[in-house]
Amino acid sequence: MHHDTVEDGDIYMGVLYFGIIVHMFNGFAELAMSVAKLPIFYKQRDLLFYPAWAYAVPAWVLKIPISLVDCVAWVAITYYTVGFDPSVQR
Repeated sequence: MHHDTVEDGDIYMGVLYFGIIVHMFNGFAELAMSVAKLPIFYKQRDLLFYPAWAYAVPAWVLKIPISLVDCVAWVAITYYTVGFDPSVQR
């Protein structure tokens, strides 16, 4: 990707902005699942079954690999097609 003019910078910033927006909206699917689990969380908390961290930490830890795979797939698909690197072999 050329970086000599303002238009080249606009393309670069546009790709970065689009990537951040895509990752943000991909996270909204996980938000719906988290909201669906809230009644169970509050019931266990109110009846003193488990502390809040014991219920929240496993879900949080399981989301990390999913998010990493999502980011790696996004980079693998877009990095060479946008033109950040001219060849895959480098």
